[in-house]
Amino acid sequence: MTDEPQLRLAEGRRLLDRGELDAAVRILGPLTGHPDADLAGEAWLSIGQARYRQDDEPGALAAWQQAADSGGRAAWVGWRSVAEQLVRDGHLEDAIAAYREADKRAPSGERGAIANRIAWLLKETGHDFAARRQFNRARGPYATYAAWVTWAIIAINLLVFGIDVVLTGGGTLSLGFSSGGTGPLGEQLLIFAPAVAAGEWWRIIGSAFVHLGVLHIAFNMYALYLFGPILEQMYGHVEYFVMYLLCAAGGSVLTILIDPQQVAGGASGAIFGLFGLAFVVTRRHHVATTRQARALLSQVGVLLVINLVLTFTPGLNISWTGHVGGLIVGGVLGFILPPQHVETLATMFRGPSGERLTRPMPVVLRASVYLVMAVLLVAGTYVAVLRVPAFG
Repeated sequence: MTDEPQLRLAEGRRLLDRGELDAAVRILGPLTGHPDADLAGEAWLSIGQARYRQDDEPGALAAWQQAADSGGRAAWVGWRSVAEQLVRDGHLEDAIAAYREADKRAPSGERGAIANRIAWLLKETGHDFAARRQFNRARGPYATYAAWVTWAIIAINLLVFGIDVVLTGGGTLSLGFSSGGTGPLGEQLLIFAPAVAAGEWWRIIGSAFVHLGVLHIAFNMYALYLFGPILEQMYGHVEYFVMYLLCAAGGSVLTILIDPQQVAGGASGAIFGLFGLAFVVTRRHHVATTRQARALLSQVGVLLVINLVLTFTPGLNISWTGHVGGLIVGGVLGFILPPQHVETLATMFRGPSGERLTRPMPVVLRASVYLVMAVLLVAGTYVAVLRVPAFG
């Protein structure tokens, strides 16, 4: 074995990769006193990884602290590793201090992630004001995200409404919230249990694209414009689209189950589902967001309460079954499925080798959740239509 430092470091890392941990520590040990701070720091980092894999967490913490104190290029990684171990040990205040040291030395591309970790730890330790300031330092992903699905859904709603306006010569332009009626196209899409029993299953989804007045569509599209892009970024285009359709179907299915003679339409069932999704996912999975997105998401609980009060207010002619059905579906999906396109508290922390401590949910499992939800909604529809006579 050569004594040339770089080759010794490479050999130590090779042994580490092969799982020969004691041998790696023996090879790397002499490098820890090398006058080259970069070399010594890298050696301490690798020794820390070896000790961690040997379940010697105190030894690993000591080695990473040595790497942090080395002053070389690896010092920021040492401080980050120290912070992550302190989190695992439950010493959150000390972990915040270590992350701050890492932030001072880290490359610019790493500072956003570190800032987010500091912010979450501040929030967990009750420093809410400091956490808000720290979140503002973290670079967010939402500003440049193209929410194509949200824009397409809004466009389809406006198109359906516009077609009925033309077909009725403006007869559907009532300024009432839900008293404007529909035109020929809307009549073919409204949810109505006897029509579904007659085989018109497209109404389960199609009713989410029909609106009964200018204010009705204006309020729904504005809510979708505000919250849709945030959730679409969290889950990606495909999953978000599936979630939206399932929430829409949830409102329709509960309507024909509970009140089969009700005729209803509107995107509000799907939007209530998005509200439920946003409320649950932010509290269960603790997503890292931008300041603007965080401000909106923080209002979801209040919006839910206000809209539920309005939903059950007599005289407003609002389909409570549509709202509650969508809300249940969105809440269940948000509880089970963590977002995969943004950082969450669980995905921020890494092991000593940089690997995520929490693995993403397998694609097959995620798809199974959507499939089970779809099957339940189909089953609910089948039960509902068996209880009503077909019309036509």
